[in-house]
Amino acid sequence: MQLSKTSYYADFVVYAVVILGMTLIAAVTGDWLDRLRWASACTVGIALWTLLEYVLHRFAFHGRTMFAPMHARHHVAPKAYIGTPTWLSLAILAVGIFLPVWGLSSRNVASGVTAGVMLGFFIYGLLHHAIHHRRPRLLMAWLGTATRRHMHHHHAVRGGNYGVTTQLWDLVFGTVLDRPSVRTVSSGPEPCNEGS
Repeated sequence: MQLSKTSYYADFVVYAVVILGMTLIAAVTGDWLDRLRWASACTVGIALWTLLEYVLHRFAFHGRTMFAPMHARHHVAPKAYIGTPTWLSLAILAVGIFLPVWGLSSRNVASGVTAGVMLGFFIYGLLHHAIHHRRPRLLMAWLGTATRRHMHHHHAVRGGNYGVTTQLWDLVFGTVLDRPSVRTVSSGPEPCNEGS
């Protein structure tokens, strides 16, 4: 959905604060084994995010869903402030990740998995923003490959390159788009190869 500039940038502030808070709580509570479990769960959460990013992008945003028209607007206007309000994404993560994992394991593990998914989402948001808005410029220096891959996603004839933070799931599911052919500039007309 179309967001105000403030709502769009809220993710970068709110998620950073929430992730930092969850990390600090994990660091000062429990023993070393609890911290190790939390860190392991956080790593699992980051990996889980990369799969969620791929599945959401491929099937929800490019499928026949109510989200596809919103995502199509993003393809038409990639610099527009289109996204999910922070309060809604936090609620979805709490209900969809934290509560089920807590029910299956412990609050500590649920906190770690959720923090990992949030960190993945935060990194995705930064990368996606940097790719489309060319800011922050320092980050752009390291994003050449990701930028080319994502721009190919935006301009390709067929679907593919759904991963923004990683190409892993595109490789696993066979949705990597081949590199676009490079058009070269010549100094004169192309030679005509008659008979070939």
